[in-house]
Amino acid sequence: MRKFTALGAVIALVAAVLAAQAFASTSVSWKVGTSKTVKIRKGGTVKWIWADGQPHNVKGSGFKSKVVSGKGKSYSHTFRSRGTFKIICQVHPTSMKTTVKVG
Repeated sequence: MRKFTALGAVIALVAAVLAAQAFASTSVSWKVGTSKTVKIRKGGTVKWIWADGQPHNVKGSGFKSKVVSGKGKSYSHTFRSRGTFKIICQVHPTSMKTTVKVG
């Protein structure tokens, strides 16, 4: 009986670690000249962090942040469905892009 209890505890621990990884936040340094692809799991979050003092925002399908200036400012979005999502800064749409691949 103790072996089954120990095995159950190990399985629960592994499941908890995998769940935490699935919902972990991935960060993108957001500045002029950013073009990055990130891969996350369904339910994961991407956090864009302003790396310069320029005004930026984050726009994707179905969401948009306000335009904000200031180094260290950030915006996060949780992706609840699988797919490939193109994200831009509307202030710098040709030079600031992120592709988010959600598996």
